[in-house]
Formats: sequence, C-alpha cells, structure tokens
Amino acid sequence: MARPIVRRFLQAFVKLGPKGVIVIISQKIGRRLHIVKTPPLAYPSDSLNDATNLIHPFDVAHGTETGGVIWGENLPSGHPNDLWSTAYYGVSPSLFTQILTTLNLDWQRFTFIDFGCGKGRAIMLASRFPFRRVIGVELAPQLSTVATANVQRFSADWQQCHTIEVLNADATTFDYPPGPLVVYLYNPFFPAVLKRCLQNLTRSLSSEPRELYLIYAIPDFENLFKKHAPILQKQWDRLFTMSNEDAQADRFGSSQERVVLYSYIPSTKS
Repeated sequence: MARPIVRRFLQAFVKLGPKGVIVIISQKIGRRLHIVKTPPLAYPSDSLNDATNLIHPFDVAHGTETGGVIWGENLPSGHPNDLWSTAYYGVSPSLFTQILTTLNLDWQRFTFIDFGCGKGRAIMLASRFPFRRVIGVELAPQLSTVATANVQRFSADWQQCHTIEVLNADATTFDYPPGPLVVYLYNPFFPAVLKRCLQNLTRSLSSEPRELYLIYAIPDFENLFKKHAPILQKQWDRLFTMSNEDAQADRFGSSQERVVLYSYIPSTKS
C-alpha cells in the first residue's frame, strides 16, 4: 500500500507542485473528518488482465494478448523507476499505422525503438514497415515476458520486418544501436524518468550524430524536450483519428490522439 501512496504524492507534486500535494492532503483529511464530500480518486485493480475481458480486434486477428489497462503502480519491477511509469495500454493499430506512414522514410536504414513497449503491440505493428530492426524496451518483467511471447507467436501477411527483439531494460540507460533511429514514446513515463531518457538520447546523438525521428504520442510532458533535448527539432503537432473499429474498442472512449514529432538531422558539413 505504501508504494501507491508514494506514487500519488510524487505525481501530484510533478503535475501541480507543492500546491498539488497540499490539495491531496487536505482532501484526505477532509474526507476523514467528514468535512469534504468529494470522493477519492479511483485507482485500478492489481490484476494484469482487463477487467472487462474484452479482446481487442488486433488480438483476435493475430492470436496475441495485448489488451487491458494496467497502471504503473501495479507493475513492480524492483527498480526505482517504478515510481515514474504511467501505465500500459496498447496503441490503436489504425492510429499507429497512420503516424508511421506520415514519416515516409527509407525504412531499411532505420531501427525502430519503442520505450515502454508493454505487451508489444506497437513493435508488432511497426513490423508492417521494412525496418532494419525493431526493438521493444520494457522495464516491467511481467510485461516484457508477455511481449516476448506475443512476438514469438505473431505473424501477419503484411509483416515486412522479421527482426523483432524485446529487451527487459531501463530506458534511461539504454545503449542505442548505431545508425538512423525512429524512437516511439506512447506517454510511458512521468517527468523524472522522461527527462533522463531524453538526456541519454542526447548523449547518444552527440556521440554518434545520425538521423533520428522521435514520435511522442499523448505528449503530456512535452515541456521537457526544450530543456533536456534541445538538440531535437519539433516537426509537427497533429491529431490522428482512429478507425471506427479501434474507436469502438478504446477503453477510454477516445477516437483521436494528439501526437508530436521531433527530429534530429546531423549537419552534412565536414
């Protein structure tokens, strides 16, 4: 019980500063004294399974298991970064495919990396494009194990990249592979981890300048990029619309998601 409480206070501090912590404490005390009647925030169960038992159409088609909503407090790995994970939730396949299609890259030159890959839906979807290699990085072992099993059983007639790897690893110390990169973030981290992830990426680009595109979906903490990754240039900020099938399967009732794209193109000057 202590870890969820610590997470709530830390996240309130990050989002709202000291005022946010004071508000939470005041509401808790107020409810205890029957002064405040507002209900406490609802938190999900500890289960790794989706309580609704609904299967996403992607899993029906491919025999995988990528569904459910699992909040970060229910994904302990024993690492200090556990406090700063957001949640696992699989991206809409139609939305993800639209995002990558807009890049229009020479795919074979690029390695795709998904930080906080969860159960691996995005890395399987990325294999639609002929990347040189696809890598999923996940800190929670219970999720990386599921992702590995999903990748092993996955097949699709549209798959063009067959080199897919899942790593149980820390995004803040990840050793980036050489060559051009496409990095994908589906809002996996709160600021304490996201800023160190960006700093690590910046060090890698400084050590080996190469072409990079960073996709940040649901960019709640975009303000960190200017300070911790000034080397990246913002290319666009767009709303993408899901297919009707994906919108009907969305647990949060969403039909659109905001996505921003950053890039780094090293100078060609000698």
